[in-house]
Amino acid sequence: MEQIGFVGINDKKDLLLNVAKTMTKLNRSVLIIDATIMQRLRYIVPKVSSNPTYISEYDGVDVAVGFLNLMQICSYLNMPNLNYDYILIDTDNPQTFNSFMISNSKRIFYTTSYDEFELQKSLEILATIRSEINLTKLIISSDINNKHDDYLNHLLENYPVKWNSENVEFPDTDNDRNATLVNQLMKQISLKNYCSTYKDSLEYLVSLILEGVVAQNDIRKVIRKK
Repeated sequence: MEQIGFVGINDKKDLLLNVAKTMTKLNRSVLIIDATIMQRLRYIVPKVSSNPTYISEYDGVDVAVGFLNLMQICSYLNMPNLNYDYILIDTDNPQTFNSFMISNSKRIFYTTSYDEFELQKSLEILATIRSEINLTKLIISSDINNKHDDYLNHLLENYPVKWNSENVEFPDTDNDRNATLVNQLMKQISLKNYCSTYKDSLEYLVSLILEGVVAQNDIRKVIRKK
């Protein structure tokens, strides 16, 4: 089991669904854990229980909501360990960042736009970190440029952060937002309506998570399959 952290205030739910769907098509078992304050995925995936904590399947992807740590999920499944190949954890607060031990993840994606609220609010998470961690920038913005990136680096220069050399950049376009809305309306996870640059970024993101376990060409075929 490999744990991958997605940290930040940015709304990451639909991106994580697209990542997980791509990985399941590559024959990897994936669990998304929504450990955010708003728990937005609770309102997207089917509710299977009156209990506030549950695991639900959404278009072939398992999603866990309401849990505070991995032990609770194991108890829910009545299993000593989780048998997923990959666990993608979405957190936007210091509590679940620590309770899910995000610092020990195989890779941690610092996910943000350049919105001032997102940038400043996410610092609350990093303020609880006591030892240096490696982060990979995952920028979602319609205006990605060096000036904004320099400002992001400035904000984090006094935090125990070491940036990985790879950067992931997703365009924030009307076309891609509409594709997400169509998916939500149809209760599906489909990539066909996303623009080519979004698919390129998704391919790169998945390749970083899988780290050579799956051939790049196979990832590309899955994402671009009609």
